Amino acid sequence: MSDAGRRARAAARASRVVLHKAQLQNREADPCPIHGPEALSLVHVLTQEGWSLAGLPQPSYTRDEIPCRFVPGPLE
Repeated sequence: MSDAGRRARAAARASRVVLHKAQLQNREADPCPIHGPEALSLVHVLTQEGWSLAGLPQPSYTRDEIPCRFVPGPLE
């Protein structure tokens, strides 16, 4: 086994990322569930508070430029 071969295999392993989803505890029922407009309003308020507490300016991108991808989760 040559050093070049070891380096090549190490580089191949480093280029792959394996994520494992784990559950830390059992899910509990939400005693005060919110949906729809109330949920969006809460997210908006918490987001503003988070940016304010971090001392950072509010993002200036538009909704179609959000730097993330939305993936629907499993229906439960």
